[in-house]
Amino acid sequence: MAIQLNERDYQIFKLLDEHQVLLEKHISWFVASEDKPVLIRDRLRKLFYLDYLICQRHDNRLPWWSTPTKPLVYMLAPLARTISGAHQNEGDVYNNDWQRDHLEIANIRMIFLIAKTEGYLNTFQWKTCSDDNKQKIYSATISATCQTINCNIGLISHPLLGNDFFPLLEQELNNKAMTHIMIVSRDRAHQENLQKALKGLQNHPNVNSIILATHQDLYKSGIAKMRWHNIFSQQINFPMTSALPKSSINFGTIEAA
Repeated sequence: MAIQLNERDYQIFKLLDEHQVLLEKHISWFVASEDKPVLIRDRLRKLFYLDYLICQRHDNRLPWWSTPTKPLVYMLAPLARTISGAHQNEGDVYNNDWQRDHLEIANIRMIFLIAKTEGYLNTFQWKTCSDDNKQKIYSATISATCQTINCNIGLISHPLLGNDFFPLLEQELNNKAMTHIMIVSRDRAHQENLQKALKGLQNHPNVNSIILATHQDLYKSGIAKMRWHNIFSQQINFPMTSALPKSSINFGTIEAA
């Protein structure tokens, strides 16, 4: 017999429609009340409106926080999409790279939420950018306030360094829509290649708005302790956290599924 759906169930549906795939830990943080993650495992198990797949070990490893078991990745089943009014998913959700990209973006959202819970951010708003926008450069847009500093951040998660990326990036620098453009790479090799490719923008007046990091460093350090870099490979302070005390967050060891 189908369970009676409640308001939180529809909130879960909405989050899964936004992110496409999420881990249980992501969902627990994203539906949190009073800035604390909630226990949601039993509810997820009962919601047969959700499909899930078990991530296996493969060459393109999926990074996340330590877990004793292989994590379940939740996604909306076709019936849940119909009930909630979401579009049917046309993406290849079983593709490793597709999963990894979406889960990495969700990881960053969770890191920002932890920073807010720890008191480093006064306000925090997140908007995931849709896959449908073929011209999009951002993975998500973020608005955050720390003390009296307001930041509008355009997040770019591990971009493909093709010919179309750099004109779009320069266009965003010219628009000045974001106070910061945060580019997070999967590894240092990608970040170094990105820095070399961005040297052509070194004389742009807004080039200092570009801040660089790797996913691994973000997972280990969090927002407050992160050592950011600019396109010249120099360490810089992220304005929101430069005057803040050291974080007490312990992210532990990150393992692949």
